[in-house]
Amino acid sequence: MPTAPRSPHRPGAARRPASSITWQHAAWLLLVAAAPAAAADAAATAAEPPTSASEAGDDAEEWGRQPPPLWTVGLFGVAADHAVYPGAARRARNATVLPFVTYRGPVLRLEGGTAGVRALRRPRAELDFSAAAAFGSDGVDKGARAGMPAIGTLVEIGPSLRVNLGPLPEDGRPTPWRLDLPLRFVFDADRDFEPAGVSFEPRVSYRLAPVMGWTPSVHAGLLFGSQRLNSLFYEVAPEYATPTRPAYEAQGGLVASRVGTSWSRLLLPSLRLGLHASVESVRGAANEDSPVVGRSVDPTFAVTLTWTAWRSEEAGVR
Repeated sequence: MPTAPRSPHRPGAARRPASSITWQHAAWLLLVAAAPAAAADAAATAAEPPTSASEAGDDAEEWGRQPPPLWTVGLFGVAADHAVYPGAARRARNATVLPFVTYRGPVLRLEGGTAGVRALRRPRAELDFSAAAAFGSDGVDKGARAGMPAIGTLVEIGPSLRVNLGPLPEDGRPTPWRLDLPLRFVFDADRDFEPAGVSFEPRVSYRLAPVMGWTPSVHAGLLFGSQRLNSLFYEVAPEYATPTRPAYEAQGGLVASRVGTSWSRLLLPSLRLGLHASVESVRGAANEDSPVVGRSVDPTFAVTLTWTAWRSEEAGVR
């Protein structure tokens, strides 16, 4: 799902707080469980999320020669230079540090920026149903979206299919090639979890062999959004139209295409450094002609640090 300066899913709608503190607590619990991905969203908006803290560990764990710990607790930090949303002319530099918790049980999973349950696990494919949350922003946006209201926390729920491509190693290690097919139903936590649309983000990734202590990977993907979701980022309601920003009705379809690379290595037994770079394009996207789109191609750069303060001695399930 794209993360961007927030506007109501129906342009012109006023923000109002969630009516129940229970909803707020649920959203914040998801944010803690999904801290790595949420940090990446907050500090590297519109970029491919950096390697999550749930992947922190020694190289033997990453490459599957040993099972990961059942749970880990620590801190995840990210600093990034990025466009504020796909196609935005304005860039931002951000840094964020958040706590994270991972849990890798046979069914319950808190990892990779999501919280959910694993419904199917086979050597070739894995299916889970999970929820995640992205931090919102208050006030009004700037640049091409100046004066347009923002929305708050977005919560995503849905199935995700992960497929290991290529020959399966006999020792049970994951294949270097992987296809992820997440389908997410999006809700606005600041509006009583009102539906805000649907996203689909197929992505192919390839993990190379370690190079001088670094673990490199490359990835490419496409991001699609429903009309309702895309209107969050690209629609201009008549009341927000100006002489230089005409009214515009957003269309459902392709949001952006992305390619990137990540390099990570252990600095200390519990401290991992990650370097991330990606390029995102809205050329050919459904809303390329929106007046709030100012640039067709944008690079993103991010640096991450993952500190695992505590980990269980009991082995989890990969």
